Formats: sequence, structure tokens, C-alpha cells
Amino acid sequence: MNINDIELFKMLHEHELTFISQATKILYKNKNDTIFLEGEDSEYLHLLLNGTAKVYRVDNKGNELLLHNFKSQCLIAELANLEHICFPASCKMLTDGYIAKIKFENFQELMQDNPLLSIKVISSLTKKMKFLDNVIQQNLLLSSQAKIANFIYENEDIFIAQKQHQVASMLFITPETLSRNLKKFKE
Repeated sequence: MNINDIELFKMLHEHELTFISQATKILYKNKNDTIFLEGEDSEYLHLLLNGTAKVYRVDNKGNELLLHNFKSQCLIAELANLEHICFPASCKMLTDGYIAKIKFENFQELMQDNPLLSIKVISSLTKKMKFLDNVIQQNLLLSSQAKIANFIYENEDIFIAQKQHQVASMLFITPETLSRNLKKFKE
């Protein structure tokens, strides 16, 4: 994968591409490889170039709580970079793929000189806000049966590809609740 193939950088001039390529490492990651851990310094901006990844937290019982799944090409946890805070969650690959690790200090300098790049970062944050709003709405307003039915209807491919405990985590319900409701649906 080449820096010129990255959608986020398509509008950059040659000298800007050279500048950002010097601050970027493109890494191949295997399924289940960690991209970053909760509490790590957010020195690098992470851009998922290829594959899928998940951002999650671990509760006090050791259970993974899925916060978001990401598909290529998208920024991951850019808010931590912008706020200069440690990563508030962990991230790992769900499939094999490529990640671009961009020294945020350099990226920030480039954003100041290129308003279109800033707009793309704002757009990325807006999409995440919409997703979060949807999660909040579903968890406050829908019953577990309605959440499951809605998820299957809108994400059939994910429902088929993931294990039941992973789907339950995405829906913020227990695996037992998912299993019980799926049994009711079948009946």
C-alpha cells in the first residue's frame, strides 16, 4: 500500500504528500493484532486502510464491551489525538489488514495548512457522533427483542459473520438474552 492510495490524502499536493509520508508508517496487521491499548499515549493517529477493526473496553469482570466496528478506510480514535489524551479504549483487528500510523504532530501541522484535510477529520468525527446517537437511542428506546430484530435487519452480513457473544456485545445485551430471543424468533 502506498501513501498516494490513501483516500484521506487524495487532495494533497506533492510536497504535502512527501511531508506526511515521512511521518507515516504503513503496517500489515493480522487478525486479532492489537493496534493500541486503553491508556496508551495518542502520539500516533491511526488510519485503517484495509480490513476491519474493533474498538472496545474491558469491564471489571474482564468482559470486552464493543464500542465500535470500523471498516476501511477510516480514522480510529482521532478524538484522543485532537484532545491530547491517552486512548480511552483499546483497538484490535477483526481481519487481516493494513494500518497507517501517522505522527499526529505532523498531521496536525498539515491540517493547519490544508482546510480540506480538517474538514475530512470533522466529517469522520460527525459520523462517529451519529453512530453514538443511534446506539443511545436504541438502548434507551428499544426492547432487547426490537434491538436484535433491528440489528439483523440492518446488519445481516455482520450477524452471520460474528459469533453470538460478539453480536450480544454489540447490542449491549447478555449472550443469554440474545440466545433466548433468537429461540423465540425461530419458534
